[in-house]
Amino acid sequence: MKRWAKQTKGFTIVELLIVVVVIAILAAVTIVAYTGIRDRAEANSLQSNLAQVNKKVLAYAALNSDNYPATLVDAGIASGEAAKYEYSSDNSANPKTYAITASKTPGSTTSYYVSNSQANVTSGIAPGHNTMGWNKPEVATAPVQAASGVTIDTGVFRTSGASIRLSPGATGRPLRSSPLTVEVGKVVTVSLWILTDASWDGSANNSKIRFGGVSDGSLLAACGYNGAKATWTLVTCSRTATAAYPGMTISVGNDGSTGNIWLDDISLSIR
Repeated sequence: MKRWAKQTKGFTIVELLIVVVVIAILAAVTIVAYTGIRDRAEANSLQSNLAQVNKKVLAYAALNSDNYPATLVDAGIASGEAAKYEYSSDNSANPKTYAITASKTPGSTTSYYVSNSQANVTSGIAPGHNTMGWNKPEVATAPVQAASGVTIDTGVFRTSGASIRLSPGATGRPLRSSPLTVEVGKVVTVSLWILTDASWDGSANNSKIRFGGVSDGSLLAACGYNGAKATWTLVTCSRTATAAYPGMTISVGNDGSTGNIWLDDISLSIR
């Protein structure tokens, strides 16, 4: 007796592709859902921690004639924990002021704040605090605008895994927030940490933090880097607006013919 072979039908290429696509879609949905849950959990933790720090600041003031602490450490917060926040206070003002900004990571654009005039934890950055948060090594939030000679360097940094490297000849590179609208009497301050190659030969001519006017390109103020830096060195530069500027430009540069410079922890505040 002949035995007939039983035929079985396998999946076609089209059917297999459909299965692969469905799996990919489900994986993408799962990742998005997980990311959303994780981000909400981090935000909730950030807000809760900020509220606790705020309570300690207010408790300090209650015990010290309504004077706010000069630093968060003075309020009983460990130095390692205090470093996660940006804090400012002014007991000579009337009324006395304080503000605390908390970010997901140092320089992150996910931030919350409280202050003497904003008792509730609020999304954003406290007035006068750093407006140039950077989600390192993200390009979109980098503190210096993308241009030739501007590189995000993940091999050299002061904190958090990346810095901005300026190649020789990269001058007049604007900060991300430039140009700014600044009211009369407001003080604009830029601070940054700089490191250079030992061979760097830039000068104060165009290796500097530069404040300029948009309309005519006039020089309003500038602060040079003052020579090669073998270790990370802080440079700070400020300009008080003596007139209302519809556009104030702020730039950094490297006018050297040899040697790179690296900039990290770039901060811009308006008070």
